[in-house]
Amino acid sequence: MIKSRKAKLLIANILVYILLFSIFSFIIYSYVSKKQYQNVDEELTITKETLSSTQISREGSNPEIDPRVVVFTRDKEGNILNQSDTNYLFQDNEEKIEGKELNKIVDLVISGYTFRAISFNDTTSKQGQIIQLLINTSTEHRLLDNLLMILIFGGAFIIVLSIGASWYLTNKSVAAIIKSLKKQREFVENASHELRTPLTIIQSKLELLLRDPNAKVVDKLECISPALSETRRISRMVGNLLTLARADSNSTELEFETVNIKKLITEIIETYKEIGELEDKNLSYDGMGEENLICDKGRIHQLLIILLDNALKYTNNGGNIKIQTNSKDNKFIIAVNDDGIGIKEENRNNIFQRFFREDVSRTRETGGSGLGLSIANWIVEQHGGNIRCLPNKPRGTIMRVTLPARKISSKN
Repeated sequence: MIKSRKAKLLIANILVYILLFSIFSFIIYSYVSKKQYQNVDEELTITKETLSSTQISREGSNPEIDPRVVVFTRDKEGNILNQSDTNYLFQDNEEKIEGKELNKIVDLVISGYTFRAISFNDTTSKQGQIIQLLINTSTEHRLLDNLLMILIFGGAFIIVLSIGASWYLTNKSVAAIIKSLKKQREFVENASHELRTPLTIIQSKLELLLRDPNAKVVDKLECISPALSETRRISRMVGNLLTLARADSNSTELEFETVNIKKLITEIIETYKEIGELEDKNLSYDGMGEENLICDKGRIHQLLIILLDNALKYTNNGGNIKIQTNSKDNKFIIAVNDDGIGIKEENRNNIFQRFFREDVSRTRETGGSGLGLSIANWIVEQHGGNIRCLPNKPRGTIMRVTLPARKISSKN
């Protein structure tokens, strides 16, 4: 499938290059050709008008005309009257320059030379004479031949170049497709793996319940409680997967508004304080800088919940969690500090990858799926910011979010 698509893209790119160059060459050649012969025809027309109003004499002065123009005067029978003034080239090829068609510009080829010619009645003569004008266009003809050769050789070069460029662009496009498919495959495999364990637990607990259908609920809490816990975990995971799927398809649009960020953080802290007190964990907030932030309130709320939830999970009893905000260099900074178990240095950049978990067994105990920080990273990127994982001294982790401090008057 990939090879077939690659071949089609390669052929399509080459054809596009050839088509564009062919159109370009046709336009250039047509324009130059038209312009060259247009100037020649204009000179013939001007000379015709000049001679039509002036009698040509065999002796004495004649009107000034372009020296490139050769003038023949013919009688009614077509005999050249001024043959003695003409070049031997015309004398030897008199039959080839007979001007039978009047008032029409025609092309002539004489001994390898090209001419444009026009014949017309001499209105100043009473003997019914005919004037024939010839102008040598060999120079124009050679110029067009050279231009055609340049375009032909240029076309051959463009074809070779287009093959190379098409090969490069096709490989680049296919690489992006392969990367996308690989990412999608990994996503499905990881999601399947994460869902398999809780589903297995739920199935086993339900099977235990079926073995004793007459038992009371209170007697089967050891089966019901884990099943409910895993059900909630699956529900959260499915919600996170849906969020990431929408993020990948760019179908989620943020709704920016002016948000009192200090008030939002205070409300979240108050909600989590009760949970912290139950586990003997201290939550605090140190707010500095601007109070307002242009952002998507719902997504920033989700971001803070993810960061606080992780901090609570990985901070031991008696630990401290602090949220700090500050404004600096037109940036708004949110930092969630904890003195928990911390993250190894080699894993700090990996924690934002989907399904990545530093300690699988501990994550299983806390109910994590490795998707929260991926969602957090997506939210921050959608706001034009960045998120970093830093070590906290003497122990713990700092999750620092840097967002652009948009102006209140921003269209966003």
